Amino acid sequence: MAATAPGARTVLLVEDDALVRMVTAGELRGAGLTVIEAASAEEAYEAILAGLAVDVVFTDVRTEGGLDGYEFARRLRAERPRLPVILTSGHLDESVASLVAPFLAKPYRIETVIQLIQTQLSATRAP
Repeated sequence: MAATAPGARTVLLVEDDALVRMVTAGELRGAGLTVIEAASAEEAYEAILAGLAVDVVFTDVRTEGGLDGYEFARRLRAERPRLPVILTSGHLDESVASLVAPFLAKPYRIETVIQLIQTQLSATRAP
């Protein structure tokens, strides 16, 4: 994990495509965010259950393993309702995904990702 400014907010990035994950993580770090990477929703969920503290989750819907990003987001909403989750996919209807969490269709612009993350973080700070 790359170092960032003190007090930086932490994003859990869940993406099974290593190249997409690497590029996205680099851009998010460049925007001053701390990024923890996971290759699957299952890996990310287990880390959160083990106590990993993050401020927002940005997850692909289709990842390797038995748990997909959609179900991961549903579980997080039920177990940690104040933890913002953002879904992304190149293969899913936005109207379905947005019932669970904010959704960005792939391919996305990194500026849009950063803006949505910042919006979600600001919403969780509000009383």
